[in-house]
Amino acid sequence: MPQTPSHPATLVISRVMRPGREDRYDGWAAQVIADAATRPDFQGALRLDQAGAMHHLLVQFADHAALDAWAGQGDHGRGADGFSTGLRQVVQGPIAHVMLPSEAAARKWKTALVTWIGVVPTLLLVSGIIGWLLPHAPRPVQQILSSILLTGALTWLILPRVRSWSRFWMLRDPQGRLRTES
Repeated sequence: MPQTPSHPATLVISRVMRPGREDRYDGWAAQVIADAATRPDFQGALRLDQAGAMHHLLVQFADHAALDAWAGQGDHGRGADGFSTGLRQVVQGPIAHVMLPSEAAARKWKTALVTWIGVVPTLLLVSGIIGWLLPHAPRPVQQILSSILLTGALTWLILPRVRSWSRFWMLRDPQGRLRTES
């Protein structure tokens, strides 16, 4: 009876760090890779680190049975729940397709809320300052200057920070996993 060819199996672990805990990922990922590398059917690992505290770790074995054997013998990735939220996907074959989580997968209402939280205080502050500095300037001039300052402050200062602390919440689905679809 002919034997069916085995195909590599890859575990894809995606993680978004909790704010202030980003530094714990490196040690965790190194340990997962070191654990996998002890297995004879281990074929390799790849780390993909994105800006914004989002990371993906791919661990590949010769076949699905080897991946299952390794995964059944330890924590291998679940210990990261204390400092991040994640999604585990297994793909098999020499050519595979994985849908990675991203900020585009966040629920629109969460994105709108986080943006609003950054915009309102900034808008009130900028409008107040412009109104105080240029009380006799025509309203359109005040609004144009306010919009320039508001846009700059939001782009470079406010929204990157607001999104950094909210990303962990924005990208979670109701089960606590990372979303891959919008």
